[in-house]
Amino acid sequence: YSPTEELLDENLISHAVWECLKNNDPEGVIEVIAAHIEAVNKTQLAKKASLARSTLYHSLRSKNPTVTTLAKLVHAFA
Repeated sequence: YSPTEELLDENLISHAVWECLKNNDPEGVIEVIAAHIEAVNKTQLAKKASLARSTLYHSLRSKNPTVTTLAKLVHAFA
């Protein structure tokens, strides 16, 4: 069993995010995305998403990222 492997599984992450949205749980969405990001290389992700690393960390720490920031992150995973 590898939790890191599961956190890198895009299907699992997308289902978890969708369930959080259906349950009106925006904090859960951020937690799922933050857990996924913890499993990847944050420096490479920030570069690929054209975001400053500080923006990446601040967005997740404040628990209130913009939709634009979330879209950039999700696009960078693709």
